[in-house]
Amino acid sequence: MAKRIPVSILTGFLGSGKTTLVNEILSTKQEERIAVIVNEFGKVGIDQQLVIGTEEDIFELNNGCLCCKVRTDLINTLYALIQAVEEKGHTPFDRVLIETSGLAEPAPIAQSFFVDPELSEVYHLDTIVTVIDSYHFLKHVQSHEEVRKQVAFADQFILNKTDLVSKVTMDQVKKKLNAMNPEAQIQTTLYSKADLRPLFNHFSFDMGEKRLSKKMNVDVAHSHDEDISSILLKSENDMDLQAFEQWFNRIVDEKGEQMYRYKGILSIEGFPKRVVFQGVHMLFGGVVGSPWKTGESRISEFVIIGKDLDYDWFQSQFIFCESKKINIQ
Repeated sequence: MAKRIPVSILTGFLGSGKTTLVNEILSTKQEERIAVIVNEFGKVGIDQQLVIGTEEDIFELNNGCLCCKVRTDLINTLYALIQAVEEKGHTPFDRVLIETSGLAEPAPIAQSFFVDPELSEVYHLDTIVTVIDSYHFLKHVQSHEEVRKQVAFADQFILNKTDLVSKVTMDQVKKKLNAMNPEAQIQTTLYSKADLRPLFNHFSFDMGEKRLSKKMNVDVAHSHDEDISSILLKSENDMDLQAFEQWFNRIVDEKGEQMYRYKGILSIEGFPKRVVFQGVHMLFGGVVGSPWKTGESRISEFVIIGKDLDYDWFQSQFIFCESKKINIQ
């Protein structure tokens, strides 16, 4: 099977500096050919000096990269890029970078890779990077739901325009981001000149165990924002798989739209390996993970980032999924 093409999602509110970061990536990552997908090519503002030719909606850039505007939907656009290589003679590309509209939320993009198995055979969802306008963030996060969702889905934060704010304000911005999404890493920048190495090749949507909220284990059991919160549920007892499946199916039906991103590692009674699962809203999947080591603490954990999450209710329900406690309330 051919190596899948990694896809990174770049999001952030209007004026945060996304396009500047795209140009920085295109000018810096010369070792890769990158296909850039933007919502509206003529309006988004990819540096016009980079453009050397067009063919329908596929733009070739002078560093060998491609740029493609969204046609009807993202899935069709991703297939169009492959067709541009296989049928129209464009040189193959190494990576896709999707720059979303400032008013867009990342969920539908991430969900595209859950609902189209053929797409996932070609592309490999990598990392969601959210660019933050440090100067306007505290105001925008209060007044715009899109900003709160962009924060909730992030794997990496780029705090831009840091020269425009005081240290006190910057500390407030970081505190707010950590309260809403403590798992995401933070990098501060001027003019979107970021260290690009942390932004790629994390593959945070893979069904692995590497990203299960180590920071939350140290810092907080649960944290609350006004409506967006990040909660960590834990149990030191083995879980009853039947009870958990009943509960999880129910909460996805009832609260899936509130659960922006979630991930769990379970210790199942009588089973020697971890069970790992994660999802976006109402779409989720699971795999068998690594074996539990002899003498290792078999702790089950469930991380949720979402809206209006009642930690006490979730934790009490999670405990009812422990072995011998299958009567879910």
